[in-house]
Amino acid sequence: MELDKLDKVALVAKTEENRAAGTLQRSQQAHDQSSAKLSQLEQFKQEYELRLQAMASSGMDARQLVDYRRFLHNLNDAISLQGQENSRTQVELESNRENLVDRTLRRSSVDELISRGRLDLLRAGDKAEQKHSDEVSLQRFDGNG
Repeated sequence: MELDKLDKVALVAKTEENRAAGTLQRSQQAHDQSSAKLSQLEQFKQEYELRLQAMASSGMDARQLVDYRRFLHNLNDAISLQGQENSRTQVELESNRENLVDRTLRRSSVDELISRGRLDLLRAGDKAEQKHSDEVSLQRFDGNG
């Protein structure tokens, strides 16, 4: 493959690598936000449970206790849903990380191929130059002899 075509392939590979890096960054941010939200919900639940225990120990009416328990039930549901979301974003993050590694390896391979091609061209040029130099020297030698 010609080097100019390989340069185009390299540009595409670099573009895909950059796109994959951007996608990874966005999925990292989404996962971080999801983890933070889950942590906040869990912390809120702990605080709410402590408040409920304190209120129950000092006495509270049955209606208030039912409301607190209903709220805790809803909070547990929210934590469960957020946990599922957090797991989903973790899987997506890992997938995007693997994709970036693949794209980086591909770009690296293309860059290596281009480097070898350029090196081969330099060697071929050096070889041609040496051949020309040898021919000039041989002509001089034949002309003198």
